[in-house]
Amino acid sequence: MATIGYARISTADQNLDRQQDDLTAAGCEKVYAEIGSGKKAADRPVFAECLSYLRKGDVLVVTELSRLGRSTSALATLADELRDRGIGLRILNMGIDTTTPAGKLVYSIIAAVGEMERALLIERTHSGLAAARARGRVGGRRRSISEEQVRKAQKLYDARELSMEEIARVTKMSVSSLHRYVETDRAKVAS
Repeated sequence: MATIGYARISTADQNLDRQQDDLTAAGCEKVYAEIGSGKKAADRPVFAECLSYLRKGDVLVVTELSRLGRSTSALATLADELRDRGIGLRILNMGIDTTTPAGKLVYSIIAAVGEMERALLIERTHSGLAAARARGRVGGRRRSISEEQVRKAQKLYDARELSMEEIARVTKMSVSSLHRYVETDRAKVAS
């Protein structure tokens, strides 16, 4: 019987240290760690390796529920798979241990609440974006290129004396921005 830990962060600018320390302190003999999304269709090769390593009687330990996934169906499927294989699950920050009947019940409830919380967050985000659009605002980064830069770039392009790279340098724009804002012969033909 082994106690195996799994740690995951979503992006490289986050840090795995806290999770790994907590898992080691919880008695994990081995800790699998990876960077990757917890979304249902996300590719998590280290998690797959961790699951294939686990044997009957082992316990999988995570610091928090969200390390395993985000959808109730995925979490329920995982819990069923672990149960069928005779593997326990411990979630440290919630005190859940599925080797007990109470732990199994709490895990199911928490998984459902976690999915609802994520759905509400997405709903609020979409609602906020719709309200902003209704007021004439759009999401994304503010435009950093002025109309004056675009006019100057168009004039230089139309003069046919400089290359796109040279126009970009003179107008302090990137070449990709030039292609986006300057009406080229190619754009005229396409319209």
